[in-house]
Amino acid sequence: MTLWVAASGCCKKPTGDSTEGVSEAGSAPGPLAEATDAPKQDPGPAVTVPAGTLVAGTPCQRVPRITNEELEGVSLHMSEFTIDVYPYPNDPAQPPRTGVSRDQAEALCRARGRRLCSELEWERVCKGPSNHTYPYGDTFQASKCTGSTTLLRAAGQYDACASAFGAKALYGAVWEWTSSEWGRGAPGGLAAVRGGGHTNLSVRTRCANGQSRSPGETSADLGFRCCGGPANPAAVNLPLDKREPIVADGAVDPSLASRLMSALPADMRTVQGFTPGIDRIWRWHPRDNEEMIIARYRATRDGGRGAFYHPVVFHLCGNATVRSAKLRGPVARMLDPTVGGDPQRVTIQVETEADKGEVALTYGYGNVTAKQPDWVKQGNSIDVDGGPRPGVRIRLPAMKRK
Repeated sequence: MTLWVAASGCCKKPTGDSTEGVSEAGSAPGPLAEATDAPKQDPGPAVTVPAGTLVAGTPCQRVPRITNEELEGVSLHMSEFTIDVYPYPNDPAQPPRTGVSRDQAEALCRARGRRLCSELEWERVCKGPSNHTYPYGDTFQASKCTGSTTLLRAAGQYDACASAFGAKALYGAVWEWTSSEWGRGAPGGLAAVRGGGHTNLSVRTRCANGQSRSPGETSADLGFRCCGGPANPAAVNLPLDKREPIVADGAVDPSLASRLMSALPADMRTVQGFTPGIDRIWRWHPRDNEEMIIARYRATRDGGRGAFYHPVVFHLCGNATVRSAKLRGPVARMLDPTVGGDPQRVTIQVETEADKGEVALTYGYGNVTAKQPDWVKQGNSIDVDGGPRPGVRIRLPAMKRK
């Protein structure tokens, strides 16, 4: 079974040359024949993962997410299999073994009568029966899956990073080879690895997170663990939808405008003396397989004499509409959004009376932050210059006769 999912991160794609030997962490490589010619070894502790449903990747309403690396919450049936409790050598008193290529890791698992796990089997184990975001639940906890980029400890010292199925040291120790190819629209020949998580922990220790490596790479941060039982055939095959960073809608669809308005705060949906609405829309594509909506909110004074504006960012997810970012308050003028060299950053020039400045919208793993000028004031309206207000009569001075 292969998954074809159209969706849109960044992936590390280092390269490396294969070597003829493998090594324990910190030791010199030895001949691979030592692993393949030896009698079957004790595989160590393992847990059984029952048949069940994996919600693969990250559903579109969740953050953080990496849209060009992760499936969009696809439900998959996974058959029963077993997985080692710790990374190879699966001994809590020893550090994970590193410095092996993917083929060498596979051979070491075979020497124990086992095999490499697929990346979706690894994700199933990590998420547990409740399909959590992190091994321990849905809320990030900085103390749970920490590690070091320079010191590899005994595997048992990573026990706090455990899933509900009982697998441990899933993050904080090493990246782990899987049997899967990196099926994310990249050139062929890359392999998927899981685990790692020394930096950017809230993003990188999510169970959906992966990385690409050259199968022949051997490095000090790259290990593996073994699985048993018939392999689950499901694989990630994620086409990448590449589009222009900013595309303006030619006209505003009334049904879309109504949907966006309904996601605004009540004090923006109703403004005394003004008629609010959405009059411009731009489609923002900060990375592949991701689309955000930048809308120009316009509130026109009743009678048509003057208006103010407010840029608002939305994300549409099925029937849900998520408001991702807005300013503290409105401005008197708003120019079209523009993108420079980084598609994840949009700038909008704004002004009110003599004050002029720039709004910077920055996308990061599904979140959008807005940096705005200090002079933008909190509120839902501003005074606009559009002629006399309703109910105010202007008396002109009498003309003098000559």
